[in-house]
Amino acid sequence: MSETITVSVRELMSYVFRSGSIDNRFRTNTTLTEGTAIHQEVQNTYGEHDEKEVALDHTFPEMGGVRLHLQGRCDGLLRVDDELVIDEIKSTSGDLEMITEESHLVYWAQAKGYAYIYCLQNDRPFMDVQLTYVQKQTKEKKRFKQRFTFAELEVFIEDCIEKYLSFARIVLHIREQKLESIPDLTFPFASYRQGQRKLAGSVYRTIKEKKDLFAQAPTGIGKTISTLFPAIKAMELDQFERIFYLTAKTVTRTTAEEALSLMEEHGLKARSVTLTAKDKICFQEETICQPDYCEYADGYYDKLNGALVDILQNETQLTRSVIESYARKHKICPFEFSLDLTNVSDIVIGDYNYIYDPRVSLKRLLPEDKKETALLVDESHNLVERAREMYSSSIHMNDFLIVKEEWEKEEETLAQAAYAIYKDLERMKPTQQETLISEIPGELEEGLERFLNQAERQLRGEPVDEQSDHLLDVYFSTQNFLKILQLVDEHYRLIGAREGDDFYVKLYCVDPSHVLSEVTKSFRTSVFFSATLSPFGYYKEMLGGKKEDYILKLPSPYDDSQIDLVIAPLSTRYKSREQTAERLAELLYQQIIEHSGNHLFFFPSYHYMDMVYHHFRIYEDVQTAVQEHGMDEARKDDFLAQFVPGGNLVGFAVLGGVFSEGVDLRGDRLNGVAVTGIGLAPRSFEKELIKEYFQSKGRSGYDYAYVYPGMNKVLQAGGRLIRSEEDKGVIQLIDDRFLSPKYLQLLPEDWGNYRIIR
Repeated sequence: MSETITVSVRELMSYVFRSGSIDNRFRTNTTLTEGTAIHQEVQNTYGEHDEKEVALDHTFPEMGGVRLHLQGRCDGLLRVDDELVIDEIKSTSGDLEMITEESHLVYWAQAKGYAYIYCLQNDRPFMDVQLTYVQKQTKEKKRFKQRFTFAELEVFIEDCIEKYLSFARIVLHIREQKLESIPDLTFPFASYRQGQRKLAGSVYRTIKEKKDLFAQAPTGIGKTISTLFPAIKAMELDQFERIFYLTAKTVTRTTAEEALSLMEEHGLKARSVTLTAKDKICFQEETICQPDYCEYADGYYDKLNGALVDILQNETQLTRSVIESYARKHKICPFEFSLDLTNVSDIVIGDYNYIYDPRVSLKRLLPEDKKETALLVDESHNLVERAREMYSSSIHMNDFLIVKEEWEKEEETLAQAAYAIYKDLERMKPTQQETLISEIPGELEEGLERFLNQAERQLRGEPVDEQSDHLLDVYFSTQNFLKILQLVDEHYRLIGAREGDDFYVKLYCVDPSHVLSEVTKSFRTSVFFSATLSPFGYYKEMLGGKKEDYILKLPSPYDDSQIDLVIAPLSTRYKSREQTAERLAELLYQQIIEHSGNHLFFFPSYHYMDMVYHHFRIYEDVQTAVQEHGMDEARKDDFLAQFVPGGNLVGFAVLGGVFSEGVDLRGDRLNGVAVTGIGLAPRSFEKELIKEYFQSKGRSGYDYAYVYPGMNKVLQAGGRLIRSEEDKGVIQLIDDRFLSPKYLQLLPEDWGNYRIIR
């Protein structure tokens, strides 16, 4: 019996016709294949009897054991002079004069695919096909039209399918392997830990019912396997094809890979791909994606199909090292290769930004794909502040002055456009350090648009040098500013701030819940989980939760006798730090005397850590390791590798940093943790705006801006201690405010009763 594979017209034609090199000499965020707003503008000019977004599909007879279901939507079906025309709209930032009828064969192919299906279903002998190119700044249009007989279209489509069939068979084989392996897949441990079965069952039910879930599960319960395993089991369900496992840190991506390896040992046959940032995975010293600089960019699309077939036939877990190996073998860019592998992978592991960041989110993930995709958002408490960053944007006055000075002799029009923005911003410059702005002036917005137009003309084909690099940076920051400006509503505050002799305007997202909710609702299911979604109501609200969403709060599987909780009521306020630093060092030394083994001490800043470490060094019988500014991955690994079972190491680290989250030092690798301070961020203009915003909403603004985010850092740091049923040790909280009811009620129940030392 032949199997059916569904492919979009765009996917089919992209596979068959893609060729050439990666050349990011200059590429705007609105490429030829994007531009939804421009599509809508053109469609709004259609006549009364014209149709837009016409759904077309056809299932072909079995060919070589494969039945192909081809589907898609043509942009327009027009009635022109009593004839029907398939209209395909493409937006471009390039010069329309440079585009000819032969410029983009893949777009003709896509339009011919739609024309074939329409002719077949409506018994037409021929069809007119039109490509409409729109220059995205000027909105000028250029059209090409051709007529194809049904016989020509039939020969064309059969040839395309023939070229695609070998790849289709591989994709089908992968899917069959996955679906055959899932029914017999069992939980990869002898038994569930307390709470694991409930979490797994909740995830499965949530995906089945196309709902969203917010789950707080204690540290060490095994959240990764408890979410991935049921999500994979749910892939037997209809209209569920892909899982995105999203993380904030590299170490949690590794944990997801380990969970998949474990399930593979128990029979799972699924393809997973791990996405790594371009600057980390690039083979070159500089990430210049141009064929004349990088051999891995040269001819990338000519070599891609062969590389895809090779890796899919031989590998299941497409980790960074595996991707790098095949990329070197086929001489293709490893970063772009990893992105292309997301189209044919069942599980995608990567950073939050691939889904949530409007600047870098995967544009290849189409609306129909999202409806068949589940998001598993690990350590989701981190997403709140990350979303604030992703959905905020700023422009700096002096950036435009530098552009003016660098380009006024070479390109006067560009220099004038930049200088006009400089003057507009200079007029907005306040006398005070920071202030609120009521609105972005219309002339500034228009000036930014003019600058983008001039910058694009200059950057296209410009050689890479320091001058064009700065222009490129300003171009993209301006483009992002205008993109975020379209989102500005009551969840935003507009800030004007002086910075030395500079001035910047910032679109600041004080409440990211709305934008997160908008992203989430486009997917089949989203599961937000963390050990520290506390207070639960705060995180559910901030992550865009709805009343109908499922919630799950699991108790700790561990005995509170495993933790010796100590509170030392010492003032760690900024004004007291010099006076109490020596006593603080004594408290830390007392902890390691009472509890032998390895310890991690966390501080709210590098400066405070160094101050206390200066006093701690008098204890010469103690081996120490200190976190450094800007540690690379190798140095981080070296730091953690020093925590060996049975050791006596004291690590000094920064609260909220890389070592206070996602670090798994089981058993005797860690015997004690101390947290200095309650994690409060310093008072700032932006934090005060958050406070005032939520106060106006009837919430406790101070808690939303300072207390809850700060205590989350404390709980995460303390959570490094107990990672399994056998772990035990001490957690010392050093600050007199920990004894106040506000903070005591935020401590986890499984930390047990506390004792006070003075």
